[in-house]
Amino acid sequence: MANYQGGQAFITSFTADADLTGAKQWTLVIPSSTAGNCQTAISGCSIMPVGILTNDPSAGQAAEVVVLGFTKAKARVGSSCWLSNGTLLKGASDAILEPVGTTDQPVLARWLGARNTTAAASILGNVLFLGGTAASGTGGQQGGGG
Repeated sequence: MANYQGGQAFITSFTADADLTGAKQWTLVIPSSTAGNCQTAISGCSIMPVGILTNDPSAGQAAEVVVLGFTKAKARVGSSCWLSNGTLLKGASDAILEPVGTTDQPVLARWLGARNTTAAASILGNVLFLGGTAASGTGGQQGGGG
């Protein structure tokens, strides 16, 4: 369901470097050290993911990744910023999207869903994944507040 908003999404296949089943679907992935493979974005050092995983492959299976466009994704309320329609999002160290602060990591996506103010709970919602196209700078929080 990569075209969750009815818009276009660019999807490509990688090979899952490890087991990405279960809770990894709809989270950020990065290229792994093996060419053509991807893995979950698992640390603050991997702030530039290649996209959002749209299936749940086991190790060695095809991982379908939205690299640009409309999709579903897991996101959560930030420490001081809510999820509101239009909120700019960054990648957290656990591969889930969260609101960008005023001086923060590069913008990766934009939340396109209902307002959510519940702290510490991840939810599945609509996003426009911008990928590397927005990586030239950081942005302040737009929409919401805390």
